[in-house]
Amino acid sequence: MTFTSSHGTGRGARLAAAAALACLATVLASCRPQDQLAPGSVDRVGVVLLTQAHAGAAAGQATFVALGTARAERLLAEPFGEQLGTCRVASAAAPGTGPASPAAGGNRLLAGDPTLHVGGSTYASLTRDENDRYHLAGATGPLPAALTVDIAATGGFPAFAGVPVDTGSEPVVAPGFDANGVTVDTVFGWTPTTGKAAVLLVGSSGGVSYSCLADDSLGAFVFPDATRQELVDAGFATGTLDTLGRITTTQARSGSALLMVNTLRLAYPGSL
Repeated sequence: MTFTSSHGTGRGARLAAAAALACLATVLASCRPQDQLAPGSVDRVGVVLLTQAHAGAAAGQATFVALGTARAERLLAEPFGEQLGTCRVASAAAPGTGPASPAAGGNRLLAGDPTLHVGGSTYASLTRDENDRYHLAGATGPLPAALTVDIAATGGFPAFAGVPVDTGSEPVVAPGFDANGVTVDTVFGWTPTTGKAAVLLVGSSGGVSYSCLADDSLGAFVFPDATRQELVDAGFATGTLDTLGRITTTQARSGSALLMVNTLRLAYPGSL
């Protein structure tokens, strides 16, 4: 997966969503297989990603899979796995490679027509394409508060009713942070939140790009030593923080199935 400079909100949203999906896919792939379905294990997973950029209409996608082997329930306690504090570096000469898709290691399942509600009204639905992937349809405005998800048991994925979604908030860079003066020694800063969330940082310098996942509650991040060396070797000079995203996760269980609803709220400090 290659990340390039993106001052356009549409392209920035696509790149950030791709990075978020890569992180979520890695979390699924990193869970150790279990020999049998022990208590607290899952054998079916639904991953929903809702993306919101500024005040525009939300976008979204989802995949539902049956895992080839049951996975440990530590997904619940560690929604971002070991990805927090890590980065990827890519360049035209050596593109970065993303992990397998969320469907890796399992077969896609049908989940009927998942619907998002606000109170008694329908906000949007997730519609299935010919590849059994789901896409958000019908959303005409930003992600609202008090959003819930309903899934009817009309496919291989079980029913979920009224699952509340943490829609998060748009991240804001810390006062004085220069999004257009990023170097390998930059201390990234933003206004943190108190809940369990992650911050996605995507930026570039010339033909070199980076994407990092940080702990939101810390409010700050520096490139790990290995990443700094990668950037130096790739010729990274002074670059930008093009996209800043906040990922919040809601998780629910139904029997041995796990539903992960993730919200990605985006800001574009490098375009200011």
